[in-house]
Amino acid sequence: MPERVKPPLVVDVDGTLVRGDLLVEGAVRLLTVRPLDALALPFRSLGGRAALKRRVAGAVPLPPETLALNPAVVDEIAAARSAGREVWLASAADELAVAPLAEAVGATGFFASDGRTNLAGDAKAAVLVERFGEGGFDYIGNERRDLSVWKHARRAIGVGLSSRLARAVRRLDKDALLLPGPRLRSLDCLRALRPHQWVKNVLAFAPLIAAHRTDTGSWATATGLFLALSACASSAYLFNDLVDLPHDRGHRSKRRRPMAAGTAPLLPMAGIGAALAAGGLAAAFLLSAEAGLCVLVYLVATLAYSLWLKRKLFIDIVALAGLYELRVIAGSVAVSVSLSAWFLAFFMFVFLALAAVKRQSELRALSEFGRPAGRAWTVEDLPVLAAFGSSSGFAAAVVLALYIQSPETGELYARPEFLWLICPLLIYWLGRMTLLSNRGEIDDDPVVFAITDRTTWMVGLAGLGVFVAALASRLAG
Repeated sequence: MPERVKPPLVVDVDGTLVRGDLLVEGAVRLLTVRPLDALALPFRSLGGRAALKRRVAGAVPLPPETLALNPAVVDEIAAARSAGREVWLASAADELAVAPLAEAVGATGFFASDGRTNLAGDAKAAVLVERFGEGGFDYIGNERRDLSVWKHARRAIGVGLSSRLARAVRRLDKDALLLPGPRLRSLDCLRALRPHQWVKNVLAFAPLIAAHRTDTGSWATATGLFLALSACASSAYLFNDLVDLPHDRGHRSKRRRPMAAGTAPLLPMAGIGAALAAGGLAAAFLLSAEAGLCVLVYLVATLAYSLWLKRKLFIDIVALAGLYELRVIAGSVAVSVSLSAWFLAFFMFVFLALAAVKRQSELRALSEFGRPAGRAWTVEDLPVLAAFGSSSGFAAAVVLALYIQSPETGELYARPEFLWLICPLLIYWLGRMTLLSNRGEIDDDPVVFAITDRTTWMVGLAGLGVFVAALASRLAG
């Protein structure tokens, strides 16, 4: 076609150019920076959807680089611009949120909601026909209400359509182009729950093991607590990923997380997170009121960590260690096992060492940027973190050594002197973790690394052997 008659390409935003919804993205970020305003949004919606969008868009900016874009749609825009065609964005999102996105993709202009009119469906179709004429534009959309726009377009282009909607589009345009888009997949939803992190909740069994309790009832209770903690932990991870969306999308590995990548929709995942938190908390209270209170404290602490504590220097490490310790305390409360000061101090120092390793690995991985987004640490702090982690590991070994010499040990173990062998194993393992994180060989989370690390398994089996040896004579008796 001659240059002057090439039709413009009109691109929808929510679910099409952006893998998600700008209103939802804005509401999530508002929850991070102004939680009370975010909680008031349901009441703000009484003024109409367009007014709600304007309020959210005016409260929190959405830089385009922090959004998950659909590469297939970005390629279509680039191809249209290369062919000398105009590209316009047409969105029901507010114009304050659409304007920077239009500039980022090189669009000629945009149409969007203005705080009074919600530009969706028939309203969008009317504006486009008025501007470009009947059949005077190509349109890229993704949902059923876009049918009212496609029927006025010269060419229909669909993104991530269901088979039913694709057939409807083909009836309007037999040559319609269908592009891939984000689809809700159960595997992505499962990945977003981070089930591999449930291994941390095995700490709920530590008091039982330390007390040498073998009765079925206690183990059943501890298993129930493990499941309750796992549900709440997954809920906390979902909330944390919602809060961290802008930072995760700029991270070399976290950008592949389902919500950051746009493969798991935010609102359904938020609903799943709320259901998991409620279910886990209810299950814990069914075990006992004390266990329920411990899990409630754990939930509140994880929310505080996600919203605030993880951005505070050194407080973040103490908070991480405290969350580990809470799992142990919840386990002791659930099965009515008293924890000694030795036990609590030992685990606290171990957890402080692991928390330092986690921060150290994050800093090493992002050393070229100087400061990880959303964190208080800088690359210059790496030596301090390494020293802190190492000293915490040695402190844990010293506490264990003092415990071995205490009178309580002789009451529980026939050959407590065998437990001395755990000290070098512990120092070796924590020292190795610190060294590997300093080399950048641990990717973000030491627990995830440990699950797949053969040396960790060998050290764990050796420690188990020492524990059994120290018990052997008493068990035989």
